[in-house]
Amino acid sequence: MRFFVLLAAAFFLATSPASAQFGPIDDILDDIMGGTKHPAPTRSLIDTIPVNVDIESLRTLDGHSLVINAYAPAQPGMTQPLLIGQTRLLLNGLPSNLGLVVAVPEPVTRDLDFAVINAVILDDQNQEVMFSQRDEFYRGKDAIQLKIKAPSAHSGNSHPQQPGGQPPIGQVETLKGKVYLPADAPTMMRGASLTVELVEVDQSGLAGGTTTQSILGQTFIDIDQEKAPYKFTLDHVAMALPAGKILTLKAYVTDWAGRRIYETRNAEPYRGENDDYKLKLEQIAP
Repeated sequence: MRFFVLLAAAFFLATSPASAQFGPIDDILDDIMGGTKHPAPTRSLIDTIPVNVDIESLRTLDGHSLVINAYAPAQPGMTQPLLIGQTRLLLNGLPSNLGLVVAVPEPVTRDLDFAVINAVILDDQNQEVMFSQRDEFYRGKDAIQLKIKAPSAHSGNSHPQQPGGQPPIGQVETLKGKVYLPADAPTMMRGASLTVELVEVDQSGLAGGTTTQSILGQTFIDIDQEKAPYKFTLDHVAMALPAGKILTLKAYVTDWAGRRIYETRNAEPYRGENDDYKLKLEQIAP
């Protein structure tokens, strides 16, 4: 069959004008003989972190620059976090609400649980005049929300240092401890798992009867057919907390279907790097 197709193609070439002998027929012959070999697409080596910036300022910021920093948390043996990406933008004529991205190297972010994002605004003398309210954690999903204010709006809280310096996040802390079940709890059934979380609790709304919580660290442990107590290790980046916020440790156990069957009623207060945390769980009524 291929012989007759080639013969027909040769006849077409012989009877076509010279100017028409090259072009689409080349593609036809390529398809007949197996097609053109195109290079395989390469995987992008650049990731992007989406950041929404809200600048709270009543004056024009012409001549000022916005700098957004992305850091990998400091690992054991490192003296400071690793700056993995940075976006710098002149603010002339721009609105106070901006949607931007920070480009970071994919080989670095591939194995990261999270990146830490903060921002600063520099004047025309490269001096810091405004800062992000707090460091935010990017975990590969929703865009980061950064609110940027003048120093007087921080109520004395620390702020990011100049780009290239060390941001207000410390070394990686390792929290260790044990999780206890009630004395009469049976051995865990197949498929059970334990989750331990380090939670930031905003108590500023206590007077109104509401609080907000953010998970800053998390570890999962397979406790299939294991007996309590269960040992855990949780790493997190130490950082200064804004006023009105505290850190606590919580835990819960889920069965094979993902249903919570035990949980902490009273969270354990965070006491810094420690290897003696004790979390007591209680059964959830069916």
